[in-house]
Amino acid sequence: REGVTQAEAIEQIDIGGPSLVRAAAKNHKFVNIVTDKGQYDRVLSEIKDSGTTSLETRFALASDAFAMTADYDAAISDYFISQSGTAESSVESSDDAFADTISVELKRSAVLRYGENPHQKAAVYEQLGISGPSLVRAKQLNGKELSYNNLLDLDAAYNIAQSYTDPAVSVIKHNNPCGAAVADNIAEATKNAMAGDPLSAFGSVLGFNQQVDEAAAEVLAEPGLFIEAIAAPSFSSAAVEILTTRPKWKANVRLMEMGDGRLSAGDGQLRQIAGALLLQDGDTLADAYDEWQVVTEAQLDESLEGELRFAWQIVRHIKSNAIAICRNRSLVGAGAGQMSRVDSVEISIRKSGDRVQGAVLSSDAFFPFPDSIHAAADAGIAAIIQPGGSRRDDEVIAACNERGIPMVFTGRRHFKH
Repeated sequence: REGVTQAEAIEQIDIGGPSLVRAAAKNHKFVNIVTDKGQYDRVLSEIKDSGTTSLETRFALASDAFAMTADYDAAISDYFISQSGTAESSVESSDDAFADTISVELKRSAVLRYGENPHQKAAVYEQLGISGPSLVRAKQLNGKELSYNNLLDLDAAYNIAQSYTDPAVSVIKHNNPCGAAVADNIAEATKNAMAGDPLSAFGSVLGFNQQVDEAAAEVLAEPGLFIEAIAAPSFSSAAVEILTTRPKWKANVRLMEMGDGRLSAGDGQLRQIAGALLLQDGDTLADAYDEWQVVTEAQLDESLEGELRFAWQIVRHIKSNAIAICRNRSLVGAGAGQMSRVDSVEISIRKSGDRVQGAVLSSDAFFPFPDSIHAAADAGIAAIIQPGGSRRDDEVIAACNERGIPMVFTGRRHFKH
C-alpha cells in the first residue's frame, strides 16, 4: 500500500497463520486444510456422501495450502528485495537496476485449446501482483475463447494503441502491425488503420486506446472485412450491438474490454531462453524530440514533423529489420522481420503503392549502406528518420544530399526481436 513504512509492513507479516496452515498440510493424512472458498463444494460433497474425504482430496488440499504459503513468503521476499538500498534498509543489491534474485508468481488462468499450432499444448498464467490492463483480467463481451495466438496479437495491438495519446487504432497480423493510425476521432483512426494494408488486415486483431463507439463499429461492419478480435478500454452498447449482429463474423469476434488505466511504462519484460530468463526494461521511454538532428543539407518541412513522430513511434513495434512508411499519421507500408534492411525497404515501398509519394520513412536502426536511400528516393519518399550510428553514416547522408531528401537522426535504436 502507498505510504507504508518498512516498520509498519514488517509488523503486518503473519507468522502464526502460515505456520498453522503448513502444519495442517503436513498432517493431511488426518486433516482437511481448506485455504480457498472454491474448495468447499468438493469437501462438503465427499463428507455428505461418505462421511469423510478421500486421501486424494486431502493431498490436493495440502498441495494448494503449501502453494498458498509459498506465494505469501514470495510476496514478503519481493517486498524486501524492492526495499533494498532504501533509506530504511542497510542491504544493497549488487546492481542498482536489477535485484540479485527475483521471484515471479504465476497462477493458471486458463488451459488453451492449443499453442501456436494444433499439436502444441498451451495454457495462460496470470502474473500475480501486477496491476493495470491485462487480457487475463479483461471482460470478454463476445466470441469464442481466446487462442494462444489471439493473446499474443491482442497484447501487441493494445500496446501499440496505448502508446499514443491521440485517438489510435492498430491492426495486427502475426504480431506485426499491418495498419495503424491516429486521428481526431476514433472512427477516422479506425478507417485509416484498416486501409493501411487491407489484404493483410483480413483476419486481423485490433487494438484501441479509446472506447469503440458506434461510428467506429460502423467502419468495421462494412462488407469485405474480417476481424478476429478487438481489445479496447470499453465498447459502447451501440458498438456491441453492431459488431455482434451485422457482420458475417458476428458470432465469433472476440470483444475484450480492458477497462480503465494505461499500461505501466515501468514494467520489465521477461523472455525465456534455455535454462534462463532475460529481463529488460520495456522499450517505452519517451523520445526526446529536442535531441533530434537534421543531418542533411535539405531541411525538414514543418508539415512533416508530425508525420515523422508518428512514423518513429510505430517502427519500434515492428519486428527488426523494421521499416515503416507513413502518411497522414497512418502506417501505409511495413517491412518487417527481414534479414537485410534494404529488403524491408523494398517490401514497405511495394505495400505502400501510390501512397508512397510524399510519405515519410522510418527505420528502427541505422542504414548500413546508401542503397536503401536510393530506393526510397526513387519511390518518392519525402523524408527519412533513423537512429544513425553507422560507420557509413557519411555515405548515407551524402546519398540523401544527392537526392534532396531531409533525414533526421534520433540517436536511439528500436530493435525488436
